[in-house]
Amino acid sequence: MNHPISIILPNYNGAGLLEKNLPSLLEAINGFKYEIIVIDDCSSDNSVRFLEQSYPDITVIQNEVNLGFSATCNKGIRASRMELLCVVNTDVTFTPDYFTKTIKEFDDVSLFAVKGDIINYNSSFEDVINIDRTTLLYYKRGFLRFDTKTPLTKRTLITGDNAQFIGLGCCFVCRREQMLDLGGFDEIYSPFYWEDCDLGRRAMQKGFKLLYLPEANVFHQASSTISNYRSHSQRRLVSNRNKFLFTWRHLDRKRLWLSHAPVTLLNLLSRWLILDWKYYAAFFYAIKRQLKFNR
Repeated sequence: MNHPISIILPNYNGAGLLEKNLPSLLEAINGFKYEIIVIDDCSSDNSVRFLEQSYPDITVIQNEVNLGFSATCNKGIRASRMELLCVVNTDVTFTPDYFTKTIKEFDDVSLFAVKGDIINYNSSFEDVINIDRTTLLYYKRGFLRFDTKTPLTKRTLITGDNAQFIGLGCCFVCRREQMLDLGGFDEIYSPFYWEDCDLGRRAMQKGFKLLYLPEANVFHQASSTISNYRSHSQRRLVSNRNKFLFTWRHLDRKRLWLSHAPVTLLNLLSRWLILDWKYYAAFFYAIKRQLKFNR
């Protein structure tokens, strides 16, 4: 149980969420050796002032420009000093025994990350939308996609090239050394979406062990961050762009050219008939992003 941990909290205009959820974090982490690092992504609210006045022991790192989720998290990861990391959104409320249940698993020195059940809710903990567990990766109509209809429900260790995998986002615990070995989150997906699936997939491809631990629970208030400052159209465009990028990165080369390429070409030749400009915008946005990160 002697595994010190750094809590990494990316924040953007989340003063209200910090005020609501930090007490649950402090209760859950009590008794462990820890540090809390909040990386503020150019908030325009009083997030930084609130932290300085109410939680002076928390380390606050301020971005000079808005960098998005991946780069902001990576900044905190690089600044951390402890053996373990917990990367968590500001809209997450911890259950009191979350760290008691997750940290002890790292007595297994071969383990990279632990993810429990993320209970997504609307206005109250009783108003549950769904529970984020695990997902199956499959290919259909030119894209890699996720099937969450048959998730795992029992404690399961996942590794290797497995279709059943864990998306590492919202809240999880991992080893800092291996996270740095992976390069943290891939910043090509910034400002948000798909970086958590990419991280889990890259970890598995490298042979790292991921543990799904259903008894380790947190509550996540759905649509309480991104939707407050991005329109539905903007969020959909970024998500569709990143769907291209994720597919290009994780579909094997042979299948990419034999299946994805002709399907994509057919779509590019025909989508104008139904005035689907969003498909073209996402595709060329993804090409531009790919070229920028391949320099």
